[in-house]
Parts: sequence; structure tokens; C-alpha cells
Amino acid sequence: MTEALDTLKKLQELDSELFRLRREEQHKPLELEQARQLLAEAQANASAVEARLNTAQLKRKEKELELATAEASVKKLQMQLFQVKTNKEYSAIQHEIDQAKADISLLEEQILELLETVDQLKREQTQHLGRVEAQQTALKQEEIRIRQELSALEAQLQRLEVQRADLTPLVASESLALYERVLANRDGLALVPIVRESCGGCNMVQPPQVINEAYLKAKLVTCDSCNRILYVDETA
Repeated sequence: MTEALDTLKKLQELDSELFRLRREEQHKPLELEQARQLLAEAQANASAVEARLNTAQLKRKEKELELATAEASVKKLQMQLFQVKTNKEYSAIQHEIDQAKADISLLEEQILELLETVDQLKREQTQHLGRVEAQQTALKQEEIRIRQELSALEAQLQRLEVQRADLTPLVASESLALYERVLANRDGLALVPIVRESCGGCNMVQPPQVINEAYLKAKLVTCDSCNRILYVDETA
């Protein structure tokens, strides 16, 4: 059983690294997703600014059309002044002209404000488009980096799997089955040392009998709490 435990220790070292590398491999797509989300946010912000810009430009055109209509109305009314025959008619038309000019003044102010808004939104649009371009570049770089890292991880995993395949035949089938079962249930940690009379996995204090059996190495000893295989680290 001493040789089996030594082999299981080597297996555990390999499996700990395999589990770590697989977790890292699984995390890589999440890193890429974060870059995609940043790009999507930048694109959404740019689209929102574009929508506000289009609305402001449409309002400006509407106000400019109203202004042109009001100016044409003033010219028409001014022509009518030459055709009136009474002071009452003249005063009425003049009042309409004054009202129209007041409307024109208000429209000119509104158009000026809209022009300033359009200019501001164009500047914002340029900034947001720049951010979109930057995020697109960053995403491409992330895709390249993650592809390279995944390729390196795959090579490491394959190398470790080969080493593992060389070790598993050296362990008795029943012992290996127990180890594999605990390994799967305990997130890659199936074999742990006894530390200060406690399980090195769950920290539960072990009965003297369990500790003695671990010292004897006559059979595989497990923790009653977490079922991990226990061994005594004689070098500690």
C-alpha cells in the first residue's frame, strides 16, 4: 500500500494541476465575453447619441421650415399694407406683422439652440465612435491572446494527461476507483495529509484509530467527514 500511496500522491499532484488548468480554460471564454460586453456598451452609447443627434437635426429642420413660412408670411403681410384703405385695416395687418416677427425671433433662438445642441452631439458622437473603435481593437487583441493561451493550455493538458495515463495502471483498480470518485466529488482534491490530527481537506479532527491506520499504510484510510483519502506526511 506504500507504493500505491506514493503513486496516488503523484497522481494527486497531476490532478491538482489538471483541475487548475481546466478551470483556467473554462474562464477564458468569460474574459472574452467581458470584452464583447464592453464593445456592446460602447456601441449602445454611440447609437443613443446618434439617435439624439438625428432627433435634434430633425427638429432643427422643422424649425427652419417654420421660420421660412413665418418670413414668407411677413413679406406677404407687408405687401398687403400697400393695398389697405383704412387705418383699422392697416393696424390689424401691422399687428399680424409684429406677431409674426416675434415668432420669427423666437424661432431663430430655438434654431440657434438646436445648432449648438447638434454641434455638441456631433462632438459626443465622435468621442463615442472613437471608443467603439478602441473596443473593437481591444476585442480583436483579446481574441488573439485567448486563442494563444487556450492553445498553450491545451498543450499542457495533453502533456499532463499522458503522464497521468502512465501512472493509473500502477494503482489497483479498487483503490483507483475510490480515488477517482473522491476526486470528482471534491473538486480535484482526493488525497490529503493529516495535519495536527485533522483532515488536510476539511480540517475535521480524526479519531486515533484512523490516524494509526494511516501510519500503518495497510489500506487506504478515508476521512469520515469528507471521504478524502488520508495519509501521513512523514517529511513534515
